[in-house]
Amino acid sequence: MTMDTDQLRDALAAVPPPSLVGVGDNVLDCYLHEDLAYPGGNALNVAAYSRLFFGGTAGFVGIMGDDRFADHVRGVLDEVGVDGARIRRVRGANGMAFVALDEDGDRRFVASNRGGVQAELRLRLSEADHEYLSGFDRVHTSVYSSLEPELPAIAERGSRVSYDYSDDASPDVIRATAPHVDVGFFSGGHRSDSEIDALGRFAVACGMGSAVVTRGARGSVGFDATSVRRTGIREVDAVDALGAGDAFLTGFLAARAGGADLAESLDIAAVSGALACTLRGAFGYPVHAGDDARAQMLRRYPAP
Repeated sequence: MTMDTDQLRDALAAVPPPSLVGVGDNVLDCYLHEDLAYPGGNALNVAAYSRLFFGGTAGFVGIMGDDRFADHVRGVLDEVGVDGARIRRVRGANGMAFVALDEDGDRRFVASNRGGVQAELRLRLSEADHEYLSGFDRVHTSVYSSLEPELPAIAERGSRVSYDYSDDASPDVIRATAPHVDVGFFSGGHRSDSEIDALGRFAVACGMGSAVVTRGARGSVGFDATSVRRTGIREVDAVDALGAGDAFLTGFLAARAGGADLAESLDIAAVSGALACTLRGAFGYPVHAGDDARAQMLRRYPAP
């Protein structure tokens, strides 16, 4: 059965507002066929969805440029209610990724500006940053944020850490980070069922509290020390699936924080991911792209 936006929001309404801060990456996803750029990036998206979908207390810590695109993202965070008190602004271009339509009408990433100012800088957390992060129940980051050296200190201060490994994490990275990660997320759409089972069990065996592997249209699988649970996708009239994965994990984290078990959290996550598919870009709020965006197509990706 196809769910509409009201049904999706109603299904999320019972989830208590979470307390979450995203730390790390932010970009603008520039849709070349629309000439619009939408705020995005895993850590930023999770903070935004936490606020927009669940009414949570949300913050974002990361590095932004000083161009008009960074100004736009910073303004959007203020507008939706995500605190940006610990954002660093650096002279230069904000990170941008470029999306085009292929001959089948599907969106694909075709270029980037190599992360803009984030390409040459790594976020280093100060004592003031750690004090700020400790004010949130959940700290979320990803494999694209280069925050691995900071995870032990974050976890030691009492915040629960969630980490998006995407499909790029090696076994060594999983082993090193798992003891500090409460919930880890993996993209497994390209993996077989047996490979997904092995990955989830390996992550938990390495010390991770829970591991969740998304499987695209096949749904998702969650693992913890005592159980394995599965859920399917929620069907919607999709507008844009760009942020669905980030919204999925936000839903899981919000449900878990509210006391839901593994199976219930997967179900809420599926609803949250579906709701994101009803929005343009990750969560809307575009800005005109223009020639100054296209001039930043520094790294081009070959067609698959």
